[in-house]
Amino acid sequence: MSALSERAARVSRLLRGASGARGKIAAAKVLASRRGSGGQASPVAVPLKGLGGDVIYVRPGTSDLDNAVDYLSLDIHLPPPEIAAQDLRRVAEIGTNMGAALTGLARAYPSAELLGVEPDPGNLAVAELNVARFGARVKLTRAGIWDEDCRLVVEEAGAHEHGLVVRPATEDEADSEGLVEARTIDSVLGERWPDDGPVDYLHVSIEGSEPRVFAGGGSWPSRVRSLRVEIHPYFGYGADECIGQLEALGYRAWVAPSPPDKWVFAIKR
Repeated sequence: MSALSERAARVSRLLRGASGARGKIAAAKVLASRRGSGGQASPVAVPLKGLGGDVIYVRPGTSDLDNAVDYLSLDIHLPPPEIAAQDLRRVAEIGTNMGAALTGLARAYPSAELLGVEPDPGNLAVAELNVARFGARVKLTRAGIWDEDCRLVVEEAGAHEHGLVVRPATEDEADSEGLVEARTIDSVLGERWPDDGPVDYLHVSIEGSEPRVFAGGGSWPSRVRSLRVEIHPYFGYGADECIGQLEALGYRAWVAPSPPDKWVFAIKR
């Protein structure tokens, strides 16, 4: 497919994801902004079909609209089908980005308390705007998920705002601005829900940090009932490795059927 055809297909997909004339006008405004603006323009409220006509706030000139439409039109924010039909009470997402999935989850489970964890301050600011409608039900934490306590550098890995990776800061970078605190899964879940009660669903998209975080173990598998984990073959992390790690942690895991070769489901045995 030529670059022109790819762009036309992208524009068509994003406009289809917008809800009504107002949504399409807002989406067109976002699409008219060139990448490179750095997301400095004020976020635009775009009504989306995936939110039943409710709005999502996205930054012009960023990948926000792509991220929101993909997640919400394809339901890739939702847990495994056996869990999705239940009345979930505690839901967490690590790698919240600009809050599209967390917004969809808060709407889908109106009785749930939610937690979102995101290392990038720009993404987190938009996520805060998106989840403000849910009040105290949703808590956001700025942190990078890791297997130990340290300071992390946040870097772009070629997928723009929804493809940020973290790595430990070197000694030379220890005093640099913009470093983010590393937290374990146990730490962030324990801060949100200190009673050690069950967490119904954990959505994981941490751009290649998954194998290290899962290998680090912890007590979280004893309380997390189900997961959806994004796999990253371009970071050398495929479905087989992900499934093997989750099964070693006590889960039944399998490749999610849609979208293909992108996500793994897991349910606690």
